[in-house]
Amino acid sequence: MSRDPGDGRQVTGMIGLGLLGSAIARRLLERGLEVIGLDLDPGRAPELGMETADSPAQLAERVERVVLCLPDSDAVEEVCGGSAGLLSASASRLELVIDCTTGDPDRSEALAGRMGGAGIAFVEAEVSGSSELMLSGEAALLVGAEPGSLEAAAELLDALSPVVFHLGPVGAGAKMKLVSNLAVGLNRLVLAEALYLAERAGVEPGALLEVLRAGPGHSRAVELKGGKMVKSDYSPEARLAQHLKDVELILDLGGAAGADLPLSRLHRELLARGVEEGLGELDNSSIIEVLRNSPAREDGGE
Repeated sequence: MSRDPGDGRQVTGMIGLGLLGSAIARRLLERGLEVIGLDLDPGRAPELGMETADSPAQLAERVERVVLCLPDSDAVEEVCGGSAGLLSASASRLELVIDCTTGDPDRSEALAGRMGGAGIAFVEAEVSGSSELMLSGEAALLVGAEPGSLEAAAELLDALSPVVFHLGPVGAGAKMKLVSNLAVGLNRLVLAEALYLAERAGVEPGALLEVLRAGPGHSRAVELKGGKMVKSDYSPEARLAQHLKDVELILDLGGAAGADLPLSRLHRELLARGVEEGLGELDNSSIIEVLRNSPAREDGGE
């Protein structure tokens, strides 16, 4: 049931109820917050026990704050400034937008200026971690915001994660997410290659994981993705196609910064091959299948 507008409680809108967006919504609901959901799939909000809205504009007329978790910057700009976007609401109540989308830092900065011109605080809160880590409270938030906007967002940020890094103005959080995702993604790829070599060389993969855990090769990738790779369990926590999008953004950031990123270029090639092979909607641990599907070589690579 919708609240009485005069009862003093703030309601939160949640736009984007995919893997991570659904986990964000659950975190908010578990903390007793009232949430109205909106997704391209109209059945997702009711499945989570939430009311739904017909459009971002209608949502802006019903709530004071909105959290976004969308595929990319194109979707964010459409949701905020499109013909039925948040800014088009005729009687808007909206005061705050928190964007958890992994997107282009420059476009986020520009959108923050546009939203600010309409009197709406804009905060980027990039999520470092998968949907499962968000649900368990182990994901960190990489935040870009002006101090006043950060204060307005504090309740929601604290509800989402106990670890919040304020890194500077809008754009700073997105840059940190991309740089950190470079390390996370390549760590996962290295683990996949090691397990692939173990399989080819007759080394028991499960034993390899135990050895890595006991030595300097231990990492979060070993804990979070090792078992999935060994068991070929690719139930998605974060999709491979989404990481391809992230690596494209990483390479764009590198180009703008004058940084050559040879390992990320190779990573993009392997991820693109995975998408072509039909792995895009599977967990990003399925990168190991790209290696398994490569032609066997016995010539030493010459």
